[in-house]
Amino acid sequence: VLTALLLLQALFLVGPLSVHAEEMTCPPPVEVAIDVKPGDVVDKINLASRGLLPVAVFGAQDFDASLYTPRVAHLHDAGAPMDCSGAEAVRWTYTDVNRDGWVDLVFFFRVQDLILTASTTAVTLMAHSTDHIHIMGTDAVIVKP
Repeated sequence: VLTALLLLQALFLVGPLSVHAEEMTCPPPVEVAIDVKPGDVVDKINLASRGLLPVAVFGAQDFDASLYTPRVAHLHDAGAPMDCSGAEAVRWTYTDVNRDGWVDLVFFFRVQDLILTASTTAVTLMAHSTDHIHIMGTDAVIVKP
């Protein structure tokens, strides 16, 4: 009886769950231009500091940041595997940080939440919107432990 129950469970539960998992995969992200610490020429991150790290996603003709409504955003070491790990944005705002006439989207991350090391040379931002559009951008950084 136990064998029959396990066989039925495998037939009816594993199949639908694996199909559901395939439906949950993310679409390819839209590449966007980002800038860590907008306005700074060199993007230095001091991991011993407290406070928030701003990361701007630049609006452009092919990406209207003012129409993008984030649900969640993550910032992680660009050398790490692509996933939704890393520091999660604590807030975001819309403003034209580079004064080019396009609205930009600025995310803020707690420095103490960043999972970076002195060998980190770039970070990747990945954000998911309320309408299931994913954006991704990478910027070079210098990390001070």
